[in-house]
Amino acid sequence: MQSAIEKIKSIPGKCILERELSLSSISNIYLGALNDVQAVIRLDLFAASRLAIDRQHEVNILKDVRHLDLAPKVLYSDISAGILIWEYIPEAQSPFAHKKFNSDSLYQLGDCLYSLHCHPIPQNSVDIFSNSMALYQSLLDGSSEKILFNKASDLYKELLCDGVNNVLSHNDLHQGNLLWNQKYYFLDWEYAGVNHPCFDIASIVKSLQLNQSQIKEMSLGYKFDNKLFRRDKLHQWIEFIDYLDEIWKISLAKIL
Repeated sequence: MQSAIEKIKSIPGKCILERELSLSSISNIYLGALNDVQAVIRLDLFAASRLAIDRQHEVNILKDVRHLDLAPKVLYSDISAGILIWEYIPEAQSPFAHKKFNSDSLYQLGDCLYSLHCHPIPQNSVDIFSNSMALYQSLLDGSSEKILFNKASDLYKELLCDGVNNVLSHNDLHQGNLLWNQKYYFLDWEYAGVNHPCFDIASIVKSLQLNQSQIKEMSLGYKFDNKLFRRDKLHQWIEFIDYLDEIWKISLAKIL
């Protein structure tokens, strides 16, 4: 397997790896520098090519939403080599520390999510979420696995029948992908694409374990759309996300 040092030799200019930020079976992420600009460098491993993600689509989405200032700026990408480099934004003291949320931080989080969901879905946008579901279905071949997938699929179809229009969603908004530095930034856009707005909302509620009062504070930033922030609705979406988390773990184990 090609080492990280060998892989970055193809990058034009001066690229330095300083330290590992995270290592996984899909990609390795480093803090480093590109032409003396501090940067985050993601190097894909072989398993990334087996997932239903589209790295070019990810880059296109990041460029399309650049004016929203919701994601770090892309500095360099080489899709064929599995390299993506973006600007490094240092994280300040997280508003989530010790779960001491304040109404202003939750309002801002709702406002950032609202700006993403209001952004027009880019032309020729790839439906990464549906493609991922199709991949998971093909991988889950055991009887109990099929039952799990069918429960998730049936619930998802039911949830989509509420008359709410799909939006441009991040599709992976958990606490690890929320960065705070005077404002919120969303990280890891590889699953971004068309989806129901409640998927992102419920993902945040689940990850941050928000109570009803905190959900209301976030909804104010989201322009208080009661239909999307009802407790019963979010409970069903969280149930679907729980199914999906389990399906993801099984699928990744099979890919590896």
